[in-house]
Amino acid sequence: MEENMNGSTPPPLDQEVVVGEAINSGYEPNKKFTQSFTFKVLFIALLSLLLLIPSLMISSLGEERKKTATNAENEIASKWGMPQHITGPVIAIPCVEGNQKDMYYILPKTLNVNVDVKSQTLYRNIYEAVVYNSSIDIDGTFNINSLLPIKNDSVKVLLNEAYVEMGITDLRGISKKVQLNLGGKITDVNDGGTDGNIQYDISPEDESEYDVVVEGIGAKEAGSCVAMARMDLTELAQHDSVPFKLHLDLKGSETLNFAPVGEVTKIKVKGDCATPSFNGNFLPADRNVTPDGFDATWEVISINRPYPQSFMGNRANEIADSQVQVGLRIPVDRFQKTERAIKYALLVIVLTFIAALFSEFRLRRNINVFQYLLIGLALVLFYSLLLSMSEHMAFALAYLIATLMTVGMVTVYLFGVLKVKKQALIIGAMLLFMYAYVFVLLNLESYALLAGSIGLFIILAVIMYYSLKIRTEDLQ
Repeated sequence: MEENMNGSTPPPLDQEVVVGEAINSGYEPNKKFTQSFTFKVLFIALLSLLLLIPSLMISSLGEERKKTATNAENEIASKWGMPQHITGPVIAIPCVEGNQKDMYYILPKTLNVNVDVKSQTLYRNIYEAVVYNSSIDIDGTFNINSLLPIKNDSVKVLLNEAYVEMGITDLRGISKKVQLNLGGKITDVNDGGTDGNIQYDISPEDESEYDVVVEGIGAKEAGSCVAMARMDLTELAQHDSVPFKLHLDLKGSETLNFAPVGEVTKIKVKGDCATPSFNGNFLPADRNVTPDGFDATWEVISINRPYPQSFMGNRANEIADSQVQVGLRIPVDRFQKTERAIKYALLVIVLTFIAALFSEFRLRRNINVFQYLLIGLALVLFYSLLLSMSEHMAFALAYLIATLMTVGMVTVYLFGVLKVKKQALIIGAMLLFMYAYVFVLLNLESYALLAGSIGLFIILAVIMYYSLKIRTEDLQ
């Protein structure tokens, strides 16, 4: 072996090449602790947790935007028509005992409701609300005579001062004149009033938001609105069966609710909404939903509900609790999907960091802590892009654009760091698969947990397999 000019012996050729490659790749023969595998694992774990902070900030921003959207929906509804809760018709008869005046209520023996709903979407700036026009035909019979209170000298039943009431949450939604045909007598329903004994516009679990005080006919409270017509029932009260019929053209928003106050109630609703929801205390006996619309039928009898066919006092709570509901809302809005996507942020960040870490030690290319931070911030920015773009376009399109932008930026950046095109593309493909997998989970309902658990198991198995390919000496 030859000696150089100063008498020292040069290193073997193969050793010289290895040292040169290590220097060129950023790895020194004696690596610093900050370049060790142990330090990188600890740093990635800490950084992943710290990146949850901006993720939570974006989640909070989403809640704020959702609240703004809800306010816009409420503003639209306040001008078009609120969610409508319909009760009746109901006969209200004043009864006087001493100095006390109360209302005695008689509910229909049979009640048939046929509804045709036409929905549309209105916009306030970038926000939207589902509203509807409904054509409602109501008919049935009253059995007045057999349900009147027992007559005695101390109680006076004022049949000549009776009312026929129709509980309607927002009377502004009535778009055409209403006429009632009761026992062959046609009467205009011209008066609007309140009756907190029979009508709420809220579900019972929300009643704590209102301070309801019942005095006589009922307090003037939010949600207790009724359309009413005064009628002399002295003659009609002699009959056991009194037919009635009326038609309503009613505007509202989001939901349409009916109380099954008949001894036998049949409700049929059809509409053009392709994504209706059926809620309330009873589900439809029959339903049919197609891309062109839906139709649903309910059949309820009096024994199914916790109130009688005639009563005195406040039954608004029980009546509201028995309602059936057709919802015309958008099934899952963009804010809910974005919030659910953010829940998978830690998974995406950790898996991307692990892939970068494996590439770093297999290729012997150093990725410094600042570069890991930039990659993590790019992954967090995905959710901000998704939230902002989904307000202006369909969620699926916004998700696709945000995914392509994020994956493209991370892939190009890793190519600049690792200097190996193939490895950068592999990590980019993995990240693309992860976003596609999350998108599938967002659209699953019943099987989301099962699909997520199986997916995580497969991902962990793949990571464990590739970790076996890293040489022990590289991890020092």
